[in-house]
Amino acid sequence: SNRITLNTTVKDQHGLPVPNVHYDDHANDLAMREHGYAAGESVYKAVGAQTSHRTPPYPSTHNLGTARMSERPEDGVVDKWGRTHDVKNLFISDGSVFTSSAAANPTLTIVALAIRQAEYIAEQLRTQQL
Repeated sequence: SNRITLNTTVKDQHGLPVPNVHYDDHANDLAMREHGYAAGESVYKAVGAQTSHRTPPYPSTHNLGTARMSERPEDGVVDKWGRTHDVKNLFISDGSVFTSSAAANPTLTIVALAIRQAEYIAEQLRTQQL
């Protein structure tokens, strides 16, 4: 049920609809969070903490998959290089190209894909194919 939709009434400074981000925790998210809380409390207790506090997760997420990578245009938005299927000189370099999410922070994968993409773009520019 996670999704990003466009607001029908609120506009940004350019007159475009602002995004509405909706996400629900998956049962695995809740289980991993509970495990993290319990493990942290064990460490704190072992070093003499008298109390600990479970803070709620930060109100942000890694929004992934809104411009999915795919071999065929009918299955996604970008090709294996992050180039959009419909606009040949438009590249997307963020987590939106993921086909699904993982159980860990996606930052290093995003960076790896961006470096790979930059090298591809540089080669395409060097050979005048872009």
